[in-house]
Amino acid sequence: GDLTIVAGLRYDWYTSDDLPRANSDFLSRTGFSNSQNFDGESLVQPRLGLTWNASDTLIVRGGIGLYSGGNPNVWLSNNYSNDGFTAVQAREFNDVNGFAANMNVDPSLFLGSTDIPLGVDGNGRPGYDAPQGIIQFVSSGSANVGVNGIDPGFKIPANWKYSLGATWTFGDGYVLSGDFIYSQSENSAIIRDDTQVQTGTAPDGRPIYYATDRSIPGCVTDPFGTGPVCDRLFNSDFILDNVIGSDAQSTSLSATIAKDHDNGLSWVFGYAYTESDDVSPMTSSVAFSNWFFVATPDVNDPGRATSNYEIPHRFILRVNYEKNFFRDLTTRFSLFGSSAQGRPYSATFRDQAMFLCGPFFCPSDDRHMLYMPDGPSDPLVVFDPGFDQAGFFAWAAENDLTKYGGGIVPRNSIEGAWWTKFDLRVSQDLPGFSPDHSSQVYFTIQNIGNLLNDDWGVLEERSFPRVADAVEASISGNQYVFEEFTSQTTSRVSSASLWTMRFGFNYRF
Repeated sequence: GDLTIVAGLRYDWYTSDDLPRANSDFLSRTGFSNSQNFDGESLVQPRLGLTWNASDTLIVRGGIGLYSGGNPNVWLSNNYSNDGFTAVQAREFNDVNGFAANMNVDPSLFLGSTDIPLGVDGNGRPGYDAPQGIIQFVSSGSANVGVNGIDPGFKIPANWKYSLGATWTFGDGYVLSGDFIYSQSENSAIIRDDTQVQTGTAPDGRPIYYATDRSIPGCVTDPFGTGPVCDRLFNSDFILDNVIGSDAQSTSLSATIAKDHDNGLSWVFGYAYTESDDVSPMTSSVAFSNWFFVATPDVNDPGRATSNYEIPHRFILRVNYEKNFFRDLTTRFSLFGSSAQGRPYSATFRDQAMFLCGPFFCPSDDRHMLYMPDGPSDPLVVFDPGFDQAGFFAWAAENDLTKYGGGIVPRNSIEGAWWTKFDLRVSQDLPGFSPDHSSQVYFTIQNIGNLLNDDWGVLEERSFPRVADAVEASISGNQYVFEEFTSQTTSRVSSASLWTMRFGFNYRF
């Protein structure tokens, strides 16, 4: 048979003269300038494709190549809008002297009090007026706030893709197709918080962090002893960086079988299997959200795990029928159905600040991966008398988490629920007002199963950021104290679970 080889080379080169405004405080904290962009970055992308017509009924195809792109430019634009001058924010939690020292403002601008309600200034209108110290700090355009930057060694993310597939026509017009695709990422994007300094180790070995100012002597080595001047909990420096070490990868296998019949009936049935891992799902346009809204045992080094976007199994069915009931005007019926296992989600601690804290305040945080005890007598866990051990271990067994006993549950270890839906479309061709005109009326029902039965076509899943914050806990010595268990369930996604009906008309001329 014939063999066709297509080889190519793509070269991407980035250039830009516009730089974020240089922030000297950021430079002193991090050791590099925030006034950087992608200027001068480049990527060479070789590609090779093969098509082999093995016979009249068999076609084999394959390819290998490096691909870039797909990364939103907003990740770079964050560095322009968050340069420390353009947008300035400040928070005060009743510790006026500590706040004033940290923000380098006069404590007397807080009415001279060391314990005043938030939202009171010289006019004394609680709930309306901000403290004058905060007003002065923000209006001065101070650069001593959180800044977004780019790591000096940042490289353009890319993916190696390998594919192999075939199409075989057999029997009385049956067409069988199959494809294998493997993708391996290089230099995937990730957001790191450069203000985080490890100050301890949790019972299971994960790091405990503290947000500190690296430019102040003593803050890195002893942030608590140096005092509140070190705190940068709400003024973090978020750095656009590349994944270091094991990077994202995915494997996809798919197959379809199809046939067109002479009587106007055609159909296709398919199945796809996907296994996908990544380090950071990068779910947001904002640097803080990309850093914060990911379930992890380590906020600055999440490690590779099952992707938030993985759909492990999917089946599809499409059936079409068309016939000219009226002259040469075609009537078409189309039914499309899909059944897929939903995206996975993570088991986490609830509302915890055990692993991320500051001297004034510990943030409410549901993203830290759950430690799974290997039983009621796990040496790293103490159960409060009121903790529902039976309910907790039953929930863990139901979601197949007990296999991680004695360790940290990996991200996205809980399987998503299956979702099955069918869509129907009926259309009728109509004549136009002249021979070269045509028109059509159509009628569609999305999620027709839900129209027939309220329990059909319902999507149940865990909402963003896709965590099941099941256990409230604390750390005492070298043990977790499990204080409260809250049973976790999925919820109905309204927009996907409802049926919709539409009538339409179009005219072509």
